[in-house]
Amino acid sequence: MKIVIAGAGAVGTHLAQMLSKENLDIVLIDEQEERLAKLNNDLDIMTLVCSPTSIKGLLQAGIENANLFIAVTPNESENLLCCMLAKQLGAQRTVARIDNYEYLSEENKKLFENAGISSLIYPEYLAEA
Repeated sequence: MKIVIAGAGAVGTHLAQMLSKENLDIVLIDEQEERLAKLNNDLDIMTLVCSPTSIKGLLQAGIENANLFIAVTPNESENLLCCMLAKQLGAQRTVARIDNYEYLSEENKKLFENAGISSLIYPEYLAEA
């Protein structure tokens, strides 16, 4: 299974660490090379320095063969956009981290699915559950 993760902050790094133990093909992308440098040496993953909204970067990450694309940058708009791009470029499923609880409502679910976003993650809601 191939998983591409956008964002090497706390959440993206944690996901990469957990998933790398499962013997999966993991690609972690981030614009900040220093975030990726240590992970590249410590984990059995591929890292790529690029913007997660870069079509060229997503293609370099092998997005067309990705079973799952997870966008967990600190920027909600960037997460939504790169999920839309990833889906159009061939990712089977996409997950975006969001900051707006309104997006989780049932009436908005189809809107995001039609835009190419399979699932939304709202960390504050998960913390309460």
